[in-house]
Amino acid sequence: MPELPEVETVARDLQRWVAGATIAGAEVRWARTIRHPQPPERFEAEIAGATIRRVDRRAKTVLLHLEDGRVMTVALRMTGALIVAPAGTGEDPYARVVFRLADGRELRYRDVRKFGRIGLWPGGGLRSIGAGRGARSRRIAEGTTTYRIGEVFSGHGPEPLSRSFTVERFAERLARRSAKLKSLLLDQSFIAGVGNIYADEALWRAHLHPLRRADTLGERDVRRLHRAVRQVLREGIANRGASFSDYVGADGEPGANAERLAVYRRTGEPCLRCGRRIERVVVGQRSTHFCPRCQPEPVASEPA
Repeated sequence: MPELPEVETVARDLQRWVAGATIAGAEVRWARTIRHPQPPERFEAEIAGATIRRVDRRAKTVLLHLEDGRVMTVALRMTGALIVAPAGTGEDPYARVVFRLADGRELRYRDVRKFGRIGLWPGGGLRSIGAGRGARSRRIAEGTTTYRIGEVFSGHGPEPLSRSFTVERFAERLARRSAKLKSLLLDQSFIAGVGNIYADEALWRAHLHPLRRADTLGERDVRRLHRAVRQVLREGIANRGASFSDYVGADGEPGANAERLAVYRRTGEPCLRCGRRIERVVVGQRSTHFCPRCQPEPVASEPA
């Protein structure tokens, strides 16, 4: 599944290539791709004639901000991709929604496994969300109810690359959390955008075992993990994301970060730091990769 660096890469590509473009019309080819509004014919009617003002990202979702204040969300999920196709490009059998741009190009939402979702929402409230621990997540379902874009992300935690995500704020969010580090990093209400790849990479870089409890970290551990999370995400963006199967940028080309990963999907290969073989365990039903020497297993607490 595309994570923060992959989605950020797509958003930056689209900002360069479609910001300022007008959507002449849209064709929904797989009705369930549309999350809101319903039915899909209403979505087609409401997006026609809209001009894209800018493109950015929130968590693992691409945001296309329209000139009239509305925001279109595109959650890529497992196999989704947003491709800018020049005029005259051949048909794509996996294009679930096609946006025809006024200049003749097409913005195609391609999704082999059909897990991705697209929504169109009134603007407002995006900056005020995910402010603290314990934010209650509300599932925004398909239907006729109108939600502002901020409400769509009301259950998400802070952005790890934002200036406000300081080590002090990170320490506050970790305090009194007994969850295992790997599970906590994957929790989108705790921190937005981190997934399986970059959680493994950050923990390896911080010398922390994925099963370590968050409330056992000392000040130096917290600082190392905070720095590691931000480093691996920034490097992932610089390398245009990690492509293992379906992920591509808006140009249709894979990213180069998969070849630069230290532990993810390197089971049995030597650790790049100490030479010990990388091991794999399952944490919360997710494959988890680590070095048993560099990331020592936490000592079990003695019974009270």
